[in-house]
Amino acid sequence: MDTATNARVEGYLRVYERVNSVVKHAEVAAAIIEQVGKDARCESLMNGRSNGNGHANGNGDMPATEKQLGYLAKLGVQVPAGVSKREASRLIDEAQSNAE
Repeated sequence: MDTATNARVEGYLRVYERVNSVVKHAEVAAAIIEQVGKDARCESLMNGRSNGNGHANGNGDMPATEKQLGYLAKLGVQVPAGVSKREASRLIDEAQSNAE
């Protein structure tokens, strides 16, 4: 294992040991650690979107995909020329919420 991975694993073990010392049940401690990881990933994704890059991977300013454009057409949405992935995603969300 490289140094960074080893340090990360050691950090996870310290967190697990601390949680386990509180809940005193190994399976419950593992489930809590798993949920914390999911929460952190979700928060990271939401922060990426709220920071204006559209997607956590930073592709918000790239042109909309053919799949997005096709789905927008299926929804009957007028799509402006040169629409970005971020804008197409917003248009899809808006059309879906209006359809409900």
